[in-house]
Amino acid sequence: MKFKKVVLSAMVIAAMLLTVVPANTIYAADAAETQDDITPLTKSAILYEETSDTVIYEKNKDRQSQPASMTKVMTAIIVLEDNPELEGSLTVDPRALKRFYCSWKDQEKHLEPEEEISCYECMKFMLLFSANEATNAFAFSMYDDYSDFVDRMNKKAEELGCKNTHFADTSGLSTLNLTTPEDMVKICKEAMKYEKFREIVKSTEGELPVSNKRTEPTPYETYLRVMTGDERYESPYGQYIVGIKTGWIPASGYCYSCCMEKDGYRFYSVVMGGEETEVDGVWAQGDFLDTINLLKLTDNFQPPASKFPTALLILGVIALLFAALICARIYVRRKKD
Repeated sequence: MKFKKVVLSAMVIAAMLLTVVPANTIYAADAAETQDDITPLTKSAILYEETSDTVIYEKNKDRQSQPASMTKVMTAIIVLEDNPELEGSLTVDPRALKRFYCSWKDQEKHLEPEEEISCYECMKFMLLFSANEATNAFAFSMYDDYSDFVDRMNKKAEELGCKNTHFADTSGLSTLNLTTPEDMVKICKEAMKYEKFREIVKSTEGELPVSNKRTEPTPYETYLRVMTGDERYESPYGQYIVGIKTGWIPASGYCYSCCMEKDGYRFYSVVMGGEETEVDGVWAQGDFLDTINLLKLTDNFQPPASKFPTALLILGVIALLFAALICARIYVRRKKD
């Protein structure tokens, strides 16, 4: 009789544990059914929530293409690894503006050869205004051989688990740079660990300060139009977006890595291979429009079941096994009797 009570108790406990385990909510499933309608203007995309490690949406997330200036996120990581507080200053190496290393720079707003600038202001100019020569200025301030800096970028990508990423330069101008939306999320997550990076990419404007080569400040704005009040990209999500980086070269199309903090969650979206489209008679970038569509999926977001219910499931199975063991012992004893 005693054994029967133990068996019954074990089975009841197991049943209770199994009952409280909720079925996993695959939130991405709803998006997958209509994914062609969500990001029609970009070739690949991903939406990821960090705190729950949830991929909410994906489209060709492993498709390799040129990241263009999103490359600068990895450039920033390498700089911040050695100088997380962006202390001190650097002198712009003349090679940083040579066509071999910098095939394009803004004709009016750019760094000058031998210009002295703080590391912080150089980083801000690089990330907000996407200054190509600024990436080279960092590279030559850290290594005499430019390729040594690029090698570090590739080693870091490998360390982060970016299996489909390769960098050929620091700026993103090269068509040999390749990555994927999935890998880009990993890179953005790493960059956002640095306080100075977060502080900078959340900004919408800055200025190059007076220097030995500059008689008055040079103001500039971010290219993140979803953060600047551009009417073409108005949405309720702009107030929650905390940066990251855009990119464009002819080979890449419009690209945008975005980070948004809302409702206690941190969302990362990446779209690549975007095209332009006409909206109400005005041309608009597909990367921004598709990003806004992705961010709509964050409304009332519910992550899949946590690891805690999974542990309960394991306990339930153990309880059932324990009950089965007791039953076997009862059977053996009765046989002996």
